[in-house]
Amino acid sequence: FYKVLQNTLVAKDLQQATRIAYGKQRWRVVTLEGQLFDLVGTMSGGGNRVIRGGMSSKFVSDVTPEMISKLERERFDLENKWKEFNEKRKAYESRLQQLKQELPLMEVNLSKLEMDSSSCAKRITDTQKLISELRQQNKPNVEDRKRMQQLKGQIDKLNLELTNLKNQSSKIEGEIGILHEKILQVGGDKLRAQKMKVDSIKEQIDMTNDHITKAQVAKSKAEKDVTKFENSIAKNEGEIEQLNQEMQDLEGSIRQNTELSRSIEIRDLEEKKEALDEMKAERDSKATIINNTRAIQLEIKNKLENNERSLLENRHKEKHLVNSLKKLALHEISDDERQPEFPTYTDDELKSIDEESLKNEIEVLNEKIQSASPNLNVLAEYKRCEEEYLSRARDLEEVTRMRDECKKEYDDLRKLRLEEFMHGFTLISQKLKEMYQMITLGGNAELECCDSLDPFSEGIIFSVMPPKKSWKNISNLSGGEKTLSSLALVFALHHFKPTPLYVMDEIDAALDFRNVSIVANYIKERTKNAQFIVISLRNNMFELADRLVGIYKTNNMVYNPVDTITI
Repeated sequence: FYKVLQNTLVAKDLQQATRIAYGKQRWRVVTLEGQLFDLVGTMSGGGNRVIRGGMSSKFVSDVTPEMISKLERERFDLENKWKEFNEKRKAYESRLQQLKQELPLMEVNLSKLEMDSSSCAKRITDTQKLISELRQQNKPNVEDRKRMQQLKGQIDKLNLELTNLKNQSSKIEGEIGILHEKILQVGGDKLRAQKMKVDSIKEQIDMTNDHITKAQVAKSKAEKDVTKFENSIAKNEGEIEQLNQEMQDLEGSIRQNTELSRSIEIRDLEEKKEALDEMKAERDSKATIINNTRAIQLEIKNKLENNERSLLENRHKEKHLVNSLKKLALHEISDDERQPEFPTYTDDELKSIDEESLKNEIEVLNEKIQSASPNLNVLAEYKRCEEEYLSRARDLEEVTRMRDECKKEYDDLRKLRLEEFMHGFTLISQKLKEMYQMITLGGNAELECCDSLDPFSEGIIFSVMPPKKSWKNISNLSGGEKTLSSLALVFALHHFKPTPLYVMDEIDAALDFRNVSIVANYIKERTKNAQFIVISLRNNMFELADRLVGIYKTNNMVYNPVDTITI
């Protein structure tokens, strides 16, 4: 059955079959009358006989124009309904896709809302504590009574000013009536002048009305303040005795706690002082070692330069002496050789010897002796140079040994510096990742060295991956993402080596409500070993502060109140 029919849809008529068969997706469609639309686009008729020669009058259709118009209207309505249905279907599909994409975000938001809920619960507890503290602080004192007297005096003064302003207003209205009468009698330039006066008087009236309104508002406010202070005094007088008793009990417990905390603080201070002295001594010893090493290194360098110069001079002298020694001729003298006997000549032999030839031989021999006579001073100079060379060689060996020791100590210090740096760098990088994941609920951040072999040469790269985004350099982030990344790094550095004081200027300007709450709660709860001075305009930031200093603008002037608010 399936082999014959396959996936075939059945349509009511030809129009519906055409729309379904040639839509976005091709279908094999057959009508109730037998017309078939195949997937390849061919269309075949039903089982009726094919009519040929339709020009005959007997094949005239029975369809009327009214039926055609009616069918066209129905077709138009159906097409409109089909379009609306398609639009709704597409809208539902897009909405379904959007909801699928938003599902992870909604899960993250759920965790965020849970954090916000815990934060709100904490804020409620803090607010209740604040209310109790404010109730204790709202005790009537001499200043409040003086303030009430001042407010009553201001009310009387404002009432007097109000009466004067009303009198001035009635007087001005009388002048206006007189001016109106004059206007009716006089025309031309006088009329224009009077109109100008009327306008100025109207402006004065408006200003007077404004003053009256402000005075009335101030009066009502002062009356409300008086009522409020009276109610507060009446309410607080009943609590004074109870608070006095509680204050006495608290003073006793405070004295005990003060003595205990003082002893603890003294002990902690002594321990910290001892640790600080040890650190200072260690620092001084290391500084002394470094200075001594530098001095020894400089001394060795100078000695090496002097030795190199001396060695060069000795080499020149040695070369000169060698050249001088090469000119000397060595003669072997045998101790066993007998001394030649002095010859004895006869008279005949003496007569046969030529005296001139003997003199010439003597002169030649003298010249040979003079030319062959050695310079014995060269041997003494050579011995002296050899002793100096050996002495310089010993100095060179000593300096080389000292240089090797200093180089070894220098290498050890560099290795120690690298190990301590990498240890701190690893801790800061791990804490940075934790802090950024905590702040962003799903992000990631890393610190890495540009040159892993020598991290002090090229610096450090700070890479960040915000939630549902790719890795980026911090310079390519938006304002809010840069703020969160920088705060995560600051908190990581604070965890590694706390700093006693931080000043932050509107760090929450580019953050949303949730991130501001997370940062504010972290500053309040996790960094109690430091003081944060934060300039902020976000209420969910400064409401968690221990102390507030307000700066506000009134009458185009900036005021800084002297008193601060302790929360």
